[in-house]
Amino acid sequence: MRHEHGGNIYKRKCSYDFSANINPLGMSEDIKKAYMNAFSMCENYPDPECTELRKLLSKKENIDFDRIICSNGAAELIFAICFYLKPKKALLPAPCFAEYEQALLSSGCEVEKYVLKEEKEFIFDECFIESITDDTDIVFFTNPNNPTGIAMGKSYVKKIIDRCVKTNTYLVLDECFVDFIRNGSEFSAKEYINEGNIVILKAFTKFYSMPGLRLGYGLFSSKEFAENVRGFLQTWNVSTPAQEAGKAALKEDIEEETLNYIEKEKNYLIESMTSLCKKIYGKSANFIFFKESKNFGEEMFKRGIMVRSCKNYYSLDESFYRIAVRTHEENEKLIETWKDIKRSL
Repeated sequence: MRHEHGGNIYKRKCSYDFSANINPLGMSEDIKKAYMNAFSMCENYPDPECTELRKLLSKKENIDFDRIICSNGAAELIFAICFYLKPKKALLPAPCFAEYEQALLSSGCEVEKYVLKEEKEFIFDECFIESITDDTDIVFFTNPNNPTGIAMGKSYVKKIIDRCVKTNTYLVLDECFVDFIRNGSEFSAKEYINEGNIVILKAFTKFYSMPGLRLGYGLFSSKEFAENVRGFLQTWNVSTPAQEAGKAALKEDIEEETLNYIEKEKNYLIESMTSLCKKIYGKSANFIFFKESKNFGEEMFKRGIMVRSCKNYYSLDESFYRIAVRTHEENEKLIETWKDIKRSL
């Protein structure tokens, strides 16, 4: 069964989309130009190795070229990893990104879930680490978590890595949102990548506002691991326009502007939301996870605004929501509409 994600403006048409966690500054003009110019190259096949793009990623991430795989979004890599490893038993936190479970079930794996507790504000504890046993073949861990927005420091992630080494368990670390955290290096486990059987997932989707182009990549703990997973990807899986857009994105210098903008707008939203919603939980990245009345999402949609209901995440119900940090104009519209809903009740 397909899992419904945020950003489906084709099925649920709206004027304002807060359901997809994309950089509110949008795609840069240089990226758009690179994408458009790439059409003149489309009479030839794309580079199946993504050679130039991987060279730039190697420099950016300070990791060997041969240990990087580019993919049609990070989700493609998730499936390829599972199809290669064919794990028998996996551990997932709940809630988490649905594609992990879909990929695992597709490869015939039994999935064990560690439920994050609302009374502990969905924060990870030592019990999650202790749940990794000798029978656990693979663990998926997102930092910051999606949808809760909770980020754990790299000292905690190091404990997960140490446990996985002890139990001979593969570890997939999804860091697709870590770039939205100021001092993100304090949360990234990249410096520990050589210490186990590890993959770190990254994507261009969120930070560079490129969800429609589908471009992600993985950093692998060894060349052999990367080569084996690559064998489960389609040839020419990354289009020429996507590769050219990715190369242009890596030459951009938007980190400080993005972080400053999101920090300012997130503070505005949180300050405004405090008196409107029941409770705010995670807010480490470019989205906010909160609790509100069960009809909140539909009331917003009636007024042209789509927020992300989290009811289809395991262990969550209709009272949990996630909103992206958008432009100030959009954020003001969200808060004004929210107040109107409260007044109408």
